[in-house]
Amino acid sequence: MFEKYNDNPAAICLGIYLLGAIFYVFQLIFMTEPWLAENGVGPEAIGVARVLGFAYLGYIVGMVLTYVKGPDGHQFYFISLLVAQIGTFLNLWHQHLFVENPTVFDDAIIVSVLTALYLIGYFRIKSRL
Repeated sequence: MFEKYNDNPAAICLGIYLLGAIFYVFQLIFMTEPWLAENGVGPEAIGVARVLGFAYLGYIVGMVLTYVKGPDGHQFYFISLLVAQIGTFLNLWHQHLFVENPTVFDDAIIVSVLTALYLIGYFRIKSRL
């Protein structure tokens, strides 16, 4: 599966990122209520959380397709995923640092690691996109 990337470190970083994204999609779609309650959010946000989960499910499908077909020519996909990932990273840290929401710290750390993995993989294959 990694041979389409021709760059094992990039494929591994993006593969670990993919596993993290799968975890969040599973959490947002199938464990919505407990996850929201754990983060101090009421049930009125269930619809929005599931929409976010399905949006990231689309990104997961795109990532799997890059493993099947290779990353060549998928520049717009990787840029859109980069924007979504950095936006998520910034939002979580804003919530933790400025809004002082104590329930997002663990997600901020996890998303920081996932963002770092994505950036490593992205910049290693950027010349092929």
